[in-house]
Amino acid sequence: MRTTDALAALALVIASAFVPACSCGSTPGDAPACVGGTDLDGDHYGPNCPAGADCNDNDPALHDDCCAAGIYQGCPCDPAIDTAPVPCFDGPPALPGTGACVKGTRTCNATTATWNLCVGQVLPNDEVCNAADDDCDNATDEGVMSACGNCLPGCDGAGVDTDPFPCTAMNPSIECDGVGVDPMGDIVLDSSTIENHFLWIANDHDGTVTKLDTRTGAEVGRYPSVTHARVVNHTGRNFPLYSDGTAGNGYAVNRPSRTAVDFYGDVWVANRAPGFQPSITKIWNAVADCVDANGNGVIDTSRDVDGNNRIDPANPAEFFGEADECVAMTVVVGDQGDSNFWQARALAIDAGNAMPGQRNPGNVWVGMFSEQAFYQIDGVTGALLQRVPQTGSFASALGVNINPYGAAIDGMGRLWAPSGCCGAVYLARIDTGANPAPLSYVMQQSAGGSYGIAVDLQNRVWLGGYPTNETFRYDPATNVWTSVALAGLTPGWAVRGIGIDTRGNVWGALHTNPSFTGSRLVRINADTATATGVWDLPGQNVPVGAGVDFDGDVWAVNQSSSTASRLHIDQATGEPAAHPMTGNTVDTFPVGQNPYTYSDFTGLGLRTVTRSQGEYIVPIQGCASGRAAKWVTVTWTQTTPPGTRVEVYVRSGDDLLTLDQQPLYGPWTMSPADLQQPPGPVPDGKYLLLILRLISDDRESTPIVHSYNVQWSCDDPPPM
Repeated sequence: MRTTDALAALALVIASAFVPACSCGSTPGDAPACVGGTDLDGDHYGPNCPAGADCNDNDPALHDDCCAAGIYQGCPCDPAIDTAPVPCFDGPPALPGTGACVKGTRTCNATTATWNLCVGQVLPNDEVCNAADDDCDNATDEGVMSACGNCLPGCDGAGVDTDPFPCTAMNPSIECDGVGVDPMGDIVLDSSTIENHFLWIANDHDGTVTKLDTRTGAEVGRYPSVTHARVVNHTGRNFPLYSDGTAGNGYAVNRPSRTAVDFYGDVWVANRAPGFQPSITKIWNAVADCVDANGNGVIDTSRDVDGNNRIDPANPAEFFGEADECVAMTVVVGDQGDSNFWQARALAIDAGNAMPGQRNPGNVWVGMFSEQAFYQIDGVTGALLQRVPQTGSFASALGVNINPYGAAIDGMGRLWAPSGCCGAVYLARIDTGANPAPLSYVMQQSAGGSYGIAVDLQNRVWLGGYPTNETFRYDPATNVWTSVALAGLTPGWAVRGIGIDTRGNVWGALHTNPSFTGSRLVRINADTATATGVWDLPGQNVPVGAGVDFDGDVWAVNQSSSTASRLHIDQATGEPAAHPMTGNTVDTFPVGQNPYTYSDFTGLGLRTVTRSQGEYIVPIQGCASGRAAKWVTVTWTQTTPPGTRVEVYVRSGDDLLTLDQQPLYGPWTMSPADLQQPPGPVPDGKYLLLILRLISDDRESTPIVHSYNVQWSCDDPPPM
């Protein structure tokens, strides 16, 4: 039986585990042999077996009363006593510790007084070619290697048909960039292929950036918001060392605020630096991308060494300051600001412009408040791409004063920025896809308030209405402003930061006004522009930011409390509910001093609105002899809902290491693609790099690639 079939049977057994079973006999010898049913552990019990059901078909010692023998999902527990998680494993008990199999933990459900499902366990799976023992049988890659003796697809004919698509985690030679595998094993758009269960918070008074795990609430890293070791300076002025190297002291002069997460989960942070030189800094998300700058053979970067779920800035083993090798670069840009009107108050990332198959994290747009201008910075190199307007300011270019206070980019590549906080009159628009970028503006319907900014799934612009108790929606398609008044729902409160989820909701962070106390989150239906609920964040104060993580939970960044609060959302119902790990609907976690972030601090906006596309990239070896292959066709099957499409690109070459640098051919949009016809012909080569690009224009649907196949011919001599 295939491992997946075994797991399916196991699921069936677990589902019926607590239905009273046959009580005849206690050993296989006392029960009739299983004929016509499923008996995985050989005890004669199982689904459709004459002897009866089996509450654990992975253990021959159990069949009629698993709850008496151990702790299983659905068994009774005592919430007052069973407060600690317990180890668990729903597979054969001998497997944990073998190959990929590991135990998880099970907690007592306080509501039902029964044990919850096993979280974190890794069960045996079908073997895939990845240098790992996936089926936990003490053998690696058995039966799945190619004829070339490696994991490179294509030696036996390249393609995926009925088998699940392998992705990066299964096969290191394959890149799943913004795509993943659905339950049917097909390729779909999926942001979770980037490790992005983090949020990035700028700690204003510390001059640092906190990296928080959204699933556990643990602070897994803290970084300085500048580095002088890797500087790209576009000002022609000296970039002095404002800090003395200690968090919470000299770093505070940089006053970081907005953060923006790029397409690979890396973060950019903007330093307002009142009275000094503004800048933006990039921090790597994955340690594999960091550079061993001092050559000591390890990556010196912030991590939680003592396991207390916090980073201690005074501990040199946990906080490296500017010596942190995951701080990629600081880009010095813009005029020096004064202490009253700080610079670098807007930050957003565009869709980028790299060729298919090339790394494309998106480019960074930083808005300077008193300078009244935006700078576009290359997201890979830090190079200056353009200034908008090219010379002067918004006032000189448009005839109106626009002081950028925030920024968001929609699915059509339009950057939107309100003018100042707390009562903007104008909303600036920059078309980011051009250089020089066209610049224009629209009048706001009301100057009652403005603060945070976000774009919803229909490319409508939303503003937090601080200091008023409302939010504002602007629809570029109709040029209509809509006000959402919240006074009846939350009298005496005001909306600061604002964010979107993937269910068509807008979330706003509120505190009382003018007393600046309390912390709440409000949910607004983006289509109807009506509030649908408000939730308190007990004990917290002044939430400046609201955002949604990739698991659908909603976060508030509480400035005065120096915390971040998570409102857990049940993904089945879309409503707030108890978190499966903590049992709380709201959990709060400490961060650095006075966090001040209300931009796209999780990257969900970029992934779902600004650039909803991804690529499946696979290298294929042609002729088994190593001779150059003549590449003939690529065929694929797809499902493309309205507003979605699939494009195919290829590169050909003889060196696997430089394959991604060879000329690009494509796109082909109809199967089969004749690689010898335009936009080909594709030259002969030992290897082909196949790029399947999935694109969604409506932001709510995804194309699906079910299979592909590459055909080639080899002019090889016949075997002797």
